[in-house]
Amino acid sequence: MRWIATCGRGLEELLERELGELVDLRRPPGSRETGARDPGGVAFAGSFADGLRANWRLRTANRVLVELASWPAADNDQLYAGARALVETAPDAYGKRDGGATLPLAELFSPDRTFSIQATSSHSQIRDTRWIAMKAKDGIVDAQRERFQARSDIERSSPDVALRLRLFRDRATLLLDTSGEPLDRRGYRVSSTAAPLREQLAAAALLASGWNGRGPVVDLMCGSGTFLAEAGAIARGLAPNRLRNLWAFERLPGFDRELWRAIRDEPIPAPDPQVKMIGVDLAREAIVASQRNLAAAGLLGQTDLVEGDAFAYDPPVGPGLVVANPPHGERLLDSPELWQELGDTLKRKYRGWKAVIFAGGATQGKLLGLKPTRRIPVWNGPLEARVLVLDLW
Repeated sequence: MRWIATCGRGLEELLERELGELVDLRRPPGSRETGARDPGGVAFAGSFADGLRANWRLRTANRVLVELASWPAADNDQLYAGARALVETAPDAYGKRDGGATLPLAELFSPDRTFSIQATSSHSQIRDTRWIAMKAKDGIVDAQRERFQARSDIERSSPDVALRLRLFRDRATLLLDTSGEPLDRRGYRVSSTAAPLREQLAAAALLASGWNGRGPVVDLMCGSGTFLAEAGAIARGLAPNRLRNLWAFERLPGFDRELWRAIRDEPIPAPDPQVKMIGVDLAREAIVASQRNLAAAGLLGQTDLVEGDAFAYDPPVGPGLVVANPPHGERLLDSPELWQELGDTLKRKYRGWKAVIFAGGATQGKLLGLKPTRRIPVWNGPLEARVLVLDLW
């Protein structure tokens, strides 16, 4: 099976590194390219078990998709014919029975299952994504009528089968979403603050820093506690998506519940199971939000939350990890003096520590007066940002 794990722009390298710890990214002889980074994703070859494991373990991914078919689609007729042929010739089993599971394609396209199609187009002659989705849908339901004498209903909000069609350079690729809700919806964010950091961005920043997973961990501007929740999960060897109850793959034909249970029981390296974490914030509402979210994540017992000034706080004995996500559009983003004070605080109080700073633009990091060992451009929604990694020696 050929899979694609998707991610936010700028996170492809980190996602590839994560995948390399779960599956073999080497390209098999004669196979299509795997382990390949594209904008917004990484392709890999693996069993159905590998796809389940990727959903459970990946911290930087948005979704995990499995490729069902790929065909030339330079015009409407080719697009329609390829989608129709997939259903007309769908085998009873797709994928090797390694990992104890296959995907029965014929049953997947049974008319008693609802489905949806979302389409994208890039560098192709057909550009209208709604038209692309409609032509592919027509091919599928016409083949269903021919093969099964019935057709599926279209269900956009919660389909049994969620399909994604990518048209790139006049070639269509039909993918099946095995995740459902985006993977950054971990399930612990029960309370929020203004402009919270997305979960996979926090995890990506931690992984990019080269942090060894050992505490103490200090978040100088903890907001709703996202950095602390992600750091605690890494240190304690907790699966990032352990709190999710609904998965798209559970609705697929051939789903093996015993295999899924075994994957969830697999041990994850835990560098510091007793990690100590501290969150600091001036805003009372942020402290309350962090309390609620860390409690939901099962990490509140290992976290001290301090309502106060980050620059006045005296950290525990290190070395450890210090992180900060300065509020976007507020005092730190608009005040060079306060960025300089943040830099001075890091130099005075955190010597020997590793630091991860989330900067809202390309210029703020320069005001720290510290030279990052790494700058990673990322996108927080529509906004470009920088993750700054610093070794404070």
